Amino acid sequence: MKPIYFLLALVLITTTAVAQQKRDTIHHASATKKKAKMKEELKLTDKQVADVKASKKEYKDEKEKVKNDPKLTEAQKNEKIKSLKAEKKKDIDATLTPEQKEKAKALKAEKKKEKKKKN
Repeated sequence: MKPIYFLLALVLITTTAVAQQKRDTIHHASATKKKAKMKEELKLTDKQVADVKASKKEYKDEKEKVKNDPKLTEAQKNEKIKSLKAEKKKDIDATLTPEQKEKAKALKAEKKKEKKKKN
């Protein structure tokens, strides 16, 4: 009877691992595509791309620290993450030219409109 349980557990673990791996691969591929499209659409320089990437990485790292901070309540965590997000947006906006900001805003509105049509 024990070998059956062992085999069942092995199958479940393997299935879960494969499903997780596929999802991560798909997300990575779409994110790479999205970054390339944004660079092309907004005509970003290599320096701007590097600055945006650094801002996003810093935000991600800080967000992770906040999420894992046991001293903060859930409400405090949400508030802190919200302020980190606003700071990230401000940093990215500082990197872009006024024309690029307008183009980014237009692309975002267009994407929002398409999303509404799908729903």
